[in-house]
Amino acid sequence: MDIELPSEETVVKAFAATRQSLGIEQVEDSLKDVVIYEMTDGMRTSTRLQGGNAYYDGGVFCLRFIHMLRILGMSSCYVNVIEEKHTRRDNYGHIFEGLKKLYPLYAQYAKEHNVKLVFLGDLEGTLEPKGYQGNFSADLKKLEAKTEKNTGFTAYFLINYSLDWAMKNEAKFAYTPMLDVTVRHTKFQFPTGMMLPSAKSDFCSLIYVQQGSAGTTWSDEQIVELIALALRSKLLNSGTQYLKTYEEGERDAIRSKRENELFMVHQQLGSENPTKAAAEGNVRSLKRAILAGPAGPEIYEF
Repeated sequence: MDIELPSEETVVKAFAATRQSLGIEQVEDSLKDVVIYEMTDGMRTSTRLQGGNAYYDGGVFCLRFIHMLRILGMSSCYVNVIEEKHTRRDNYGHIFEGLKKLYPLYAQYAKEHNVKLVFLGDLEGTLEPKGYQGNFSADLKKLEAKTEKNTGFTAYFLINYSLDWAMKNEAKFAYTPMLDVTVRHTKFQFPTGMMLPSAKSDFCSLIYVQQGSAGTTWSDEQIVELIALALRSKLLNSGTQYLKTYEEGERDAIRSKRENELFMVHQQLGSENPTKAAAEGNVRSLKRAILAGPAGPEIYEF
């Protein structure tokens, strides 16, 4: 494999430090139940990489993200790859080139680490841009079949996906996990076409990450910190939607914090000062994520 992945010791140590900074109690036993939807974006704007190389870089970020989730004990995640409309974009050829280059990387990782790969989307037709030869849809189906008995982790990839397709193919989601947290890069919005069916996403919280999901701009520590923030988002929002029952005094406490005190958390994570490092030109040192609980927003730089 031509990329360097962090050791288990490195990931576990960084996660423990971040969890302590966030005030999260020991929760390792329940980590396997946390399901994150990594909604990638920013491939064309986050680095100076061009064409297919930028999308390959995004795929490397996702592989590192999956690697760390697996080490920390989580059992599955979702990752967006291509929304149906992307196949009509003027740079779709670059996206496709990145995917083709990533294919052997993911195939090797799945084999070496007992990872199951599942592809959700319309793969009945061709994914090749005009002028390209081959049948990438068939290649993906073969890879899915080859990994279907793997039990170490399951990664669900949304390829040539749309919510319309999902609603017409609900049976394909019968055994997929409920979604807890969506991590959305660069855009503070949730595109309808990339949503999961409501039965899978009704209780999902959202994290906005200002920076793109480019592998070359994220350190291993920062990815671990992002995962810890996703866990915090789940814990903050668990039980607050739809069927929420307020205990005595709870409504008054929330109202006071949210409406009168204008509650907000603004915190820096990590051992170095990210603002100072960014000012010195180290772009890898500054990321910003925004999440929210019942009382208000929480902003973290790391």
